[in-house]
Amino acid sequence: MVTPQNFRQMLRDGAPLSGIFQCTTSFQIAEILSHSALDYICLEAEHGATSLPLMHAQVAAIADRKPVIVRVAPMDLRAIKPVLDLGVTGIMVADVRSADEAREIVAHTRFAPDGKRGIGGSIRASRYGMDASYFPEGPEQPITAILQIESQEAIDNIAEISAVDGVDAVFIGPMDLSAQLGHRADPAAPTVRNAITAALALAKDSGTASGILCPPAKVAEWTAEGVSLFLLGSDIGALVGSVNAMMSTAKEG
Repeated sequence: MVTPQNFRQMLRDGAPLSGIFQCTTSFQIAEILSHSALDYICLEAEHGATSLPLMHAQVAAIADRKPVIVRVAPMDLRAIKPVLDLGVTGIMVADVRSADEAREIVAHTRFAPDGKRGIGGSIRASRYGMDASYFPEGPEQPITAILQIESQEAIDNIAEISAVDGVDAVFIGPMDLSAQLGHRADPAAPTVRNAITAALALAKDSGTASGILCPPAKVAEWTAEGVSLFLLGSDIGALVGSVNAMMSTAKEG
């Protein structure tokens, strides 16, 4: 069983882990998803119309039933501290391009002197100050750091990015990568597919876990290439797909 406490180790061990983006900001949907068969939930704070109070409510609704990852915008270092203060399992940072960027991101997940994360008093992560060990000893498990690979520059540097201490996984973003490579919205284009295959091979050689956004039907294909971390879509996509399927069935009798 995947838990917030063992998620990072399972990820580093290459265990298969599947989740979805929660793009809505509803704490009720977050709670519903926390009772589902998903291995983890990724709150969407890069493109989602969200805020810290909304995410706080979602994280509280999920409680300890599922690991929670929050995706933040590229190199939005100021967003990392308040997100971690919510007590989430980890972060996913979009469009990381170099080992220097990776080191800076990891530093913002660790308290000084090991990093640059600031210490706040009464935060949810420390049980509002009632966990006396949180700041002296750090979180029970180190913050999980997942870095997205979404450009040719990142692919060129993926071995160095993967080798940064504290990077737990690299995650391919096929849509943005396809645009960067001149095939916008066509991640199946041979140029894009070949680039992804090359990137995954380099990540595998480094011993770092790799992930990708893909539909459920493609999980077996990517697993064969060494991928173990999956985002299968979003709550909005699941809702739209379910409603459209219901309507199609109803109209067809």
